[in-house]
Amino acid sequence: MSRKVHGVFLFPLSPSSDSQGIIPPTMHHAIGEAGRSPGVSSRRVSSCAGLFLAILIGLLLTVSSPIAEACPICSGTAPRLTLLQRLINADVAVIVRPLGAGQFEVLESVKSSPGFLARRGTRLRQLRFAPGEDIPQRADSAGLLLLRQSLGGTWLVAGPMPATAAPLVRSMVGAKRTTDMTLADWQARVTTLAPVLEHPVPLLAETAYGEIARAPYAAMRSVRISPAVLESWVSNPALAPRRSLYWLLLGINAGPAEAQRISRRLNELARERGIAELSSLIAADLEAGGRGRRAVLRKLYFEDRSRTLPELQEAALAFTVHADAGDDALRREIAAMYARLVRNHRALGGLVVADLTRWQYWDAVPDYVVLLRSRVLHPVWRQPVIDYLRASGRPEALAALDAIRDSPTLTTSLPIEAR
Repeated sequence: MSRKVHGVFLFPLSPSSDSQGIIPPTMHHAIGEAGRSPGVSSRRVSSCAGLFLAILIGLLLTVSSPIAEACPICSGTAPRLTLLQRLINADVAVIVRPLGAGQFEVLESVKSSPGFLARRGTRLRQLRFAPGEDIPQRADSAGLLLLRQSLGGTWLVAGPMPATAAPLVRSMVGAKRTTDMTLADWQARVTTLAPVLEHPVPLLAETAYGEIARAPYAAMRSVRISPAVLESWVSNPALAPRRSLYWLLLGINAGPAEAQRISRRLNELARERGIAELSSLIAADLEAGGRGRRAVLRKLYFEDRSRTLPELQEAALAFTVHADAGDDALRREIAAMYARLVRNHRALGGLVVADLTRWQYWDAVPDYVVLLRSRVLHPVWRQPVIDYLRASGRPEALAALDAIRDSPTLTTSLPIEAR
């Protein structure tokens, strides 16, 4: 299972593998397509291949600001489309009561368009539903939310919805698309939806969870929920799929007692060598414990050479997200820690190189020069490391790149673009 972090996919690394990693099939294809053609000198790269690879690596390393970037710790568990997102794509939304025989009585109008004004008590019939929709055939007193798609005009069954929830659903109408949102917009959205988490109406609870889970990490810090409520949620087995977000929110809202509970749970997980919810627990511990816990967690994971690569991946994910939401001093502290990680766990050098490039931390150049000359670095990470060294502008980095480009024994199918 892959995870996307700041535009880069993380793949489970195998300690027993010679390459210390697994290349995704798409990267195999890209690397193969960018290789040298027969008859082309090893020192020459076709302009098309060079351009293709530059675009590819640019996509890997280009990082949007945290304003536009969903928190990678929790966003993978969010539903693909929440009710809020579906309301954006609908021009009509009504809460109805099924009457049977394909007829519905409007209980509440949530969203209307100039060509469709349905008042309370209006009967709807002969609606054209999208293929595959589960359309109620019998009369039912329970409310049902129907949406008409802006494109195509077909109707969708969003799910059960009581008429009393109409004001809450109505408040979601007019929401911005995520691509248009600033950090302030996200903060306002998560603050508004936080009280809706675990709402008795499942569709509303799922919507609140999905929108907060895909919010930027910095925006999540605006959420205020009682620690006692969050503790009840992380202890509830029925809410296990949502536990990563709730651990993180507990860290944000923790007092001394909750901070101790998070630390105890994380220490248990460290002893068990577990990785389930590890990144969210570390992020929660970083939020609740501050600088003192950063030092403890650094020793617990990054200075313990017995840690497995999956454990280090999860720990790096939590620290990176924490650093990106912090200030320059925090980023330099974590960047220095990553530089030591590259020294001690060379196979993980590619994992953090995008972070160090984004933070413009060049003190790790000597370690990456050594790593690039070694046979440990996985080919999929070779070009990002080359880009890091080139971006540093340091003489020793540029000399190493020249030496590698001029050495047939060290040149691979991944080209080094001529400066």
